[in-house]
Amino acid sequence: MNHLFLNTTVGWLGAGIPDRLPAEIGDWNLQALDIEEPALDVDMVVVETASFEKTRQCEAYCNQFACPVLFVAQPEDLDGIVNGLLAKNDVCLAGSPLNLVAARLAKIQQAQRVMVDPLTGVQRREAFFNFVQRWSMTATEEDPLSLLLIDLDHFKGFNDRFGQAAGDETLQRFAQAVRQLGSQSPLIARLGGQEFGLLLNVEEPLAMDIAEQICEAARNLEVRRDGKTTVSIGVASRKDVKRLDQLHEIADEALFAAKAEGRDRVRGYSQITAESLLSGEDPNLVSLENKSRVLGERVTSFVAQRSRQILQALRAEAESDGLTEFYNRRYLDRRLELQFRHHQESGQPLSIALLDLDHFGLFNKKYGWPTGDRALTTLRDVILANIRAESDWVGRYGGEEFCVVLPGTSLEDALVVCKRLRAATAGTVFDSTAGDPLRLTISVGVVECVPADSCPQDVIERVSQQTLRAKEEGRDRVCWSEPTDLDRLEWAAVGPANIAASESLQAAATVPPLALPSGNVPANSNS
Repeated sequence: MNHLFLNTTVGWLGAGIPDRLPAEIGDWNLQALDIEEPALDVDMVVVETASFEKTRQCEAYCNQFACPVLFVAQPEDLDGIVNGLLAKNDVCLAGSPLNLVAARLAKIQQAQRVMVDPLTGVQRREAFFNFVQRWSMTATEEDPLSLLLIDLDHFKGFNDRFGQAAGDETLQRFAQAVRQLGSQSPLIARLGGQEFGLLLNVEEPLAMDIAEQICEAARNLEVRRDGKTTVSIGVASRKDVKRLDQLHEIADEALFAAKAEGRDRVRGYSQITAESLLSGEDPNLVSLENKSRVLGERVTSFVAQRSRQILQALRAEAESDGLTEFYNRRYLDRRLELQFRHHQESGQPLSIALLDLDHFGLFNKKYGWPTGDRALTTLRDVILANIRAESDWVGRYGGEEFCVVLPGTSLEDALVVCKRLRAATAGTVFDSTAGDPLRLTISVGVVECVPADSCPQDVIERVSQQTLRAKEEGRDRVCWSEPTDLDRLEWAAVGPANIAASESLQAAATVPPLALPSGNVPANSNS
């Protein structure tokens, strides 16, 4: 069934079927229906009551459709049809002009859109219970009906971990699979967040077979990022209840049993009842135990997840700088120690750059601390846009100094990054809190770790000297030092695969500064 009405198909039962529908209601398809054959692949149905001997027969035929039905009633049938009319359906008198019939179809189609879940394309919860109520009023004792309650396992944890977009994709893909396997279903509905209801006009054994097919289809979805998608399904049939409004309740008990027994399985209510009686257990007590076990797991999972979120938030707060969200100095020192040790053990290159925001004291003094904060966050954005998110990391070394750590990067490659950072910063304009356009520049020092470095402090000492030299020589530039010949010999001795500096680099080389536009950053010597 095309629940979203993208290409509306109208099924028509009766001798009065027209050649085509009026063009003003849109390009809708018209399909002739036969009483003896099921016709579920339609979006709306027109039924002439004159096709049946009795009104009850007409209503029973229409119960197979979850979609809206327009009854074209003979005058003598009108009272009976109106008294039992569902909210989704409508009625008009036989002999009405085709334009009136088309207008009624357009009206009920628009109303039906409200009953469709926009994410999954299946019916909403309200449509499900309305259908069950109507079916119970017209069905005979011989008419079979089974309900499958389907719940995606561990969905909340998946949604919290990977985000709503990933969760929505899973729901859409799964709903599509259910629609395909339940193509003969009179109604498929989304009953809750990750819970679906599927009604089938079959006995429980066949319903169990379809449920197993749905379980297998869920395992093959391949949309979960942490393993396979699984579902738990509870199955119940009308033979298990005295009143049809109890069908959902006992299917829910079967669903809890499937969850309690490990999930990724199908359980039928009649199975559970028979097993309880054979073992001498009270079915009500078994049901209570199953619900207690599942609900206990949910509470435990919620507490663990919430505790993890709180701890992660506290850790982030303890390790991050509140303004820039880069790592703070304490975490920088600790992680740099580990990074340096990894470099020594693996022989992989490691480069470190120290960035200093030029004229930062002037920003604070002339434009105020909020403008200074804005300068820092602007620089933060520039840095993040020009480093590798998957490997490079940054710590706030001091007030306006930032340490950029480049694992697996030689000096030659680090220079490319630093030159790019300097150029991007110089090309960035931001507004002060008063609306004045201001331009940033940075002084950058960069070095690569060498065998002579015995600890991270040695590296920081060398890179800070290069940053100071960049400021002394005019700011807005990159300074570096190339490894010495002795460093090269020591490298050969310890055997790193990649000697960082290229032969073309000259010791104590610098990148010439860009000319600053006049009027943006006043010339002064404040650092």
